[in-house]
Amino acid sequence: MRGKSDRSGTRARYLRAIWSLTESDHVPVTITGLARALQHVPGSVSEQVKRLVCDGLIEHERYKSVSLTPEGRLEAIQVVRANRILRCFLHDILNLPWSELATNAEALEGSSSPRFPQRIEASLDEPTHDPYGQPIPTPGGDIEPLTDSPLGQLVHSHRTPVVITRVADAPVEILTFLDERNLRPGTRMQIRASATGSHVADVRTAQWHGTLLPAGIGALRGSLPEEAEQLLAQPSAMDT
Repeated sequence: MRGKSDRSGTRARYLRAIWSLTESDHVPVTITGLARALQHVPGSVSEQVKRLVCDGLIEHERYKSVSLTPEGRLEAIQVVRANRILRCFLHDILNLPWSELATNAEALEGSSSPRFPQRIEASLDEPTHDPYGQPIPTPGGDIEPLTDSPLGQLVHSHRTPVVITRVADAPVEILTFLDERNLRPGTRMQIRASATGSHVADVRTAQWHGTLLPAGIGALRGSLPEEAEQLLAQPSAMDT
């Protein structure tokens, strides 16, 4: 018999977090990883996971990874769709900064009817991506496949041209840091591993030159522009 897990914001946040971790990193979702993403203690996450298991939305065995069931995936993708549309509304219409999008989208998500995001979507001419560059699922549950890479995989000892494609869910202070430096989808930059550490990157854009620490690197996804293939073949040309 299925349980009665919270159908308000908590349930939506958990399903969205599990979906996002799977979508972005393609690695098994653990209780520890889920707790880190939600900024909760593992004990409280375990309790909510048990409720979602009882509801038939996720599968989880002790000490093993968490995964969405077909029913859970269907509900999660609808939650993700509504949340990303609400972020577009808050950013494009209300002009809220990045640091306020996630919290306010969640608040609207928990209190609005299913028709509210649909009307927003129509008024915005059916956006395909949210302000962070994340693809918005279609009403039927289809979603654009991701072909970009975590920024950390693109950082090398030589300077490399990269285009930012997406910004992952991250703490408010990280989003604020990236927003203030215009490190957002579409920004072209040159990156190189910093001499101060293997997980630190020197970044140059048209508007900013500085250092990205691991938290900032971890929040960004990117791809190589077409001209990067030739430049990477001759790294010495970019090291000056």
